[in-house]
Amino acid sequence: MSEPGEARRLGATATAAVGVVLLGWALTVDVPRATPGFFSDGSTYYMLAYSLAEDLDFEYRREDLMRVWREYPAGPEGLFLKRGRDVTGVGLSGRFPFVALESAEDPDAGRLYFGKSFIFPLAAAPFVRAFGTNGFLVLHAVLMTFAFLCAYAFLAARGEPVAAALFAGAFLFLSVAPVYMAWMTPDFFNAAVVLFGYFFWLYKEVAPVRSAWLSGARSDVVAALWLGIATFSKPTHVLLVLPLLATLAARRQWARAVVVGAVFAAVVGGLFGWNIAITGEWNYQGGDRRTFYAGSGGFPFYTEWHTFDRVGVGRATNEVPLKVLTTADAVGDVFRHNLFAFFVGRHTGFALYYFPGFLALVLFLIARGRPLWQWFTCAAAVGSAILLVLYMPYTYSGGGGPVGNRYFLGTYPVFLFLAPPLGSPLAGLVAMGVGGAFTMQLILNPFAASFKPADHTKGAPFRWFPPERSLVNDLPVNTEPARARQPLGGTPPMLGYFLDDNVYDREGTAFWVRGASRADILLRAPSRPETSDGREVLRPVVIKWLEVHLETGLVPNRVTIRTGAETQVVEVPAHDRRAVVVAMPPGLPYKPYPEFPTNYIYDISISAERGFVPMFEYGGRDNRFLGVYVRLVPVYE
Repeated sequence: MSEPGEARRLGATATAAVGVVLLGWALTVDVPRATPGFFSDGSTYYMLAYSLAEDLDFEYRREDLMRVWREYPAGPEGLFLKRGRDVTGVGLSGRFPFVALESAEDPDAGRLYFGKSFIFPLAAAPFVRAFGTNGFLVLHAVLMTFAFLCAYAFLAARGEPVAAALFAGAFLFLSVAPVYMAWMTPDFFNAAVVLFGYFFWLYKEVAPVRSAWLSGARSDVVAALWLGIATFSKPTHVLLVLPLLATLAARRQWARAVVVGAVFAAVVGGLFGWNIAITGEWNYQGGDRRTFYAGSGGFPFYTEWHTFDRVGVGRATNEVPLKVLTTADAVGDVFRHNLFAFFVGRHTGFALYYFPGFLALVLFLIARGRPLWQWFTCAAAVGSAILLVLYMPYTYSGGGGPVGNRYFLGTYPVFLFLAPPLGSPLAGLVAMGVGGAFTMQLILNPFAASFKPADHTKGAPFRWFPPERSLVNDLPVNTEPARARQPLGGTPPMLGYFLDDNVYDREGTAFWVRGASRADILLRAPSRPETSDGREVLRPVVIKWLEVHLETGLVPNRVTIRTGAETQVVEVPAHDRRAVVVAMPPGLPYKPYPEFPTNYIYDISISAERGFVPMFEYGGRDNRFLGVYVRLVPVYE
């Protein structure tokens, strides 16, 4: 074990280096040029941060809309707005949050608010005021610097300083987390806040400390404050305070547990109360809420005609969708599929995008002498994953085609505190090597990775892992219209999702598979209209068999078809055709909304062994490397 002074010097030097590099990046990036549009819900947070920084209010006005065009000529795509209400009374309710507000419509029908949590824009507003849009990056740079300091301090208190520095660096910088430093959304903010909360709670468990803020009851109160902020920002983080309370209860420190619970409740309740004071509703995503796009009506106040009621799409989240979550399909086949996909899915897998955290979990499970607080921490981390896939079975990674699992980023820091004492650099080097293999291509250019979130999944090592069928409409490929929801064969037609660039754009209901390549495709079976009791209803259909029609060009080809139920290898001579019928496995039920019928999702891969380039054989400009021409026709049951 190194001397404490040596550990402090290494930590101070490494933290200073991290801060200098990140601040240099944050202050010099030309953000509008690097981001010609907004990622996910970024426009809402951007506008609210600027409204707080320049107008000192939470309202959406025409000047907020005009301000966007200074930097983003495409406008605030994906803007969430809502109408406020006037609170007239308060009562009790048997449903969460157990307080019922009596309210009336806002007499000013033109007054609108931003339909997202305000805590992240509020934290960003001073930085935006000082540095403009780069203020978002500066805030993230500051948060990452302090996150590294906390991670290093915790690990160094239990192990060798060099090993601690390596693992802390790998944990924070060789996961998908740095990609979200480039986003103007609260995802990275949530992760940093959770890390701070757990550090204030657990540092005293591994190191003797003299500071009152890091020891005793005061540190637990600070931890509860941080975790309360995280819970207001994303309510699914509520589970993360339970290990702290459970540890205090196990030690029979009842008074401290009551204080910590009260502080946590006061922070969460106070922030939701603040939201009530602003909008008249506790739920910032509920009420009369809409999302707005330039291509589907435009934005309120763009002209006098563009009003809240005339443009936009209703997007209120007023209740838990129990009709979706409690179906036999959701808690059966979909849940089993999601548990596996959560860890090793191609687009969202925890072991891929958060490998250092996965390694920390493995090291914890094989270690000896694990303290009780670490078991409670493990239960919260794993429990949060299970809750996420149960609560959001069809969108647990985040809507809009995210990079990795965006919704789990806030829970990821908890896994740091599962790491056992590190006596050698080996764990850090493994985390760097494997984590870097998956994420370095994303981290080196987070803006490009975010605008083309499907690109990295089209090659190794991601293609070694299975696609998440339950997320079919939220996979990154959905950001490329020519690759998703493509009508193929069948009556009614099934839809194809081309997960890589080894399928060329659809030609009618057929397509070319690239030569010497494997194409991975998701198929979505349709619903068929039927008449029942004099009215038309939609019934889901199942693909029992799949007719695969193959056609070659100049060269013969060996085509391999895999469906999960069987594998067929077909030899097709040059300028010839073959047709085979392949069995399909049971499809995965897909029903994200109660008003929609169930669809069944399948995956299939088609490989062509050889290929040719028409331009060199026939002339012309067709420079594609063609393998086999494919038409898929489902046999419905």
